[in-house]
Amino acid sequence: MLLHAYRGQTVGKKYEHVKVLDVSEQRIPSLKQAVLRDIGSVVASSVGLIYILYLLAVNRYKGPEALTGHWFVIVLGSANLVWFVLEIVTMLTNSKRRALHDLIAGTVVVRVE
Repeated sequence: MLLHAYRGQTVGKKYEHVKVLDVSEQRIPSLKQAVLRDIGSVVASSVGLIYILYLLAVNRYKGPEALTGHWFVIVLGSANLVWFVLEIVTMLTNSKRRALHDLIAGTVVVRVE
């Protein structure tokens, strides 16, 4: 998030010659836009972490293999799958190929020299 807000690029984006810009394509995204751009993964990761911490606190955590097939993992995995599909659908259905996270944040990814 910080690299997007301060440089408009991560190391991978720099290697691929693309940059994240505000939808106006005139400036790099603000810190607020950078946070909003990653809000889906931040929320999913936070919810998962909070649940693991809860299991640890009530002494019911039995290791990662015990979570396989657990209802919470299935729900979180399903939510991630729905998010992924929405990202692909939005990217393929608009002229600037902006994914859902770009629409939420008001950003666009552009090629740079």
